[in-house]
Amino acid sequence: MEYKIMQGAWGEKQDTTWDFFLADELPDDINISAVMGLPFWDDKIILAQTRRGWEIPGGHVEAGEDATACLRRELMEEVGASSLSTIKLFGYRKITNPDGKEKYPRNTVMPYYLVELGAAPTGAQAEDSIAFGSFKSTDALVVNSHDYQLILIALTAKIFLDKRL
Repeated sequence: MEYKIMQGAWGEKQDTTWDFFLADELPDDINISAVMGLPFWDDKIILAQTRRGWEIPGGHVEAGEDATACLRRELMEEVGASSLSTIKLFGYRKITNPDGKEKYPRNTVMPYYLVELGAAPTGAQAEDSIAFGSFKSTDALVVNSHDYQLILIALTAKIFLDKRL
């Protein structure tokens, strides 16, 4: 089951639109362009610092990768997460790009996962990753992150999923 809970737009003209769905399954017959994962270690949120600021780690799928392989690679590159003990889908962004000229194909999906780490992250390895940090959900860097609404959604989903299991 899925529930649309947010929407927005990207791009110079704000013509690439997206809808965020809370879901525990991805829709059938989808094109995944990027994967995002909110990692947890020692009861704290792990965020990556990029040129855009502090955000949920993730990135674009490379040729031949599935969503899980992309997630593992991106978390290793952006925060140095070498051991992922639990991966749970909590939602996805459905992206509609009218002209296909941006980084995303015309219509695509970006899954978001909750990730429990099996070992402490060791640090950013990718060139575009400046740093990583371990935070409480109330820390100022988290609250001021452009991903704050998605972090709150992820935390709510985590509480619900933890109680359900």
